[in-house]
Amino acid sequence: MITYTFSPEIDEADHEQIVCSRLFQDWLAKVSANFNVTAIHFSSVDFRFHSKNPLFIKLTATATLPDGKPVHGIVLVRGDAAAVLPVLWCEGKPYLLLVRQPRFPIAQTASLEIPAGILDKSQNYRKIALSELEEEAQIKAEDSELIDLTGFWHEQGVNGFAASCGLLDERIRLFAIERTVTREELAAMDNKEQTYTEEEEWIRTEVLPYEEAAHKFVDGKNLIAMFIYERWLKAQGRSL
Repeated sequence: MITYTFSPEIDEADHEQIVCSRLFQDWLAKVSANFNVTAIHFSSVDFRFHSKNPLFIKLTATATLPDGKPVHGIVLVRGDAAAVLPVLWCEGKPYLLLVRQPRFPIAQTASLEIPAGILDKSQNYRKIALSELEEEAQIKAEDSELIDLTGFWHEQGVNGFAASCGLLDERIRLFAIERTVTREELAAMDNKEQTYTEEEEWIRTEVLPYEEAAHKFVDGKNLIAMFIYERWLKAQGRSL
């Protein structure tokens, strides 16, 4: 039996919605399979735009390993995500199509990243990867074009890599897509702006040579995607 408590700033009318939400219940099912959880205190909750579905849940759990050893229980529950590495081949050379956007938590006004997004209620990684690719990078692609990097690297049973396993529950499934483009098409993909005021997203595309790009970002998912993509290429008998 788990005891639930809530911070005073969380509206009492939202308590049941939070505990019963898919976001929380999916996380709880995974945790309960490996740990003994006796209490959970909800510190804060952020809801999705125009709904009462939790987007981020910060909580502190009282939990132990099966042998009774206590564990650190502070968690930011946000669910899983998908990201896609867009590789553009132009005149035999690889380029990356990236997006720049503000990232307040790391104090960067223009963080350089690959397109990515949190899973929606469909829980479909491939759908989200294609959606974010079109929304952020302005590339419309078919499902058959997606290269499942996570599936290639881990084979079965792993949904993605842990983004920050000391705090976040999030696992990111990585994909790649390849396109052969002309010099003119490459130039047209660079420096395109997308604004999503409702979600406070201010995005600009940037095209960079593959190796140059690798030295210009701090986002871990970019480097991991490149690492696996290069090994996928090798498995295909190809190289950069």
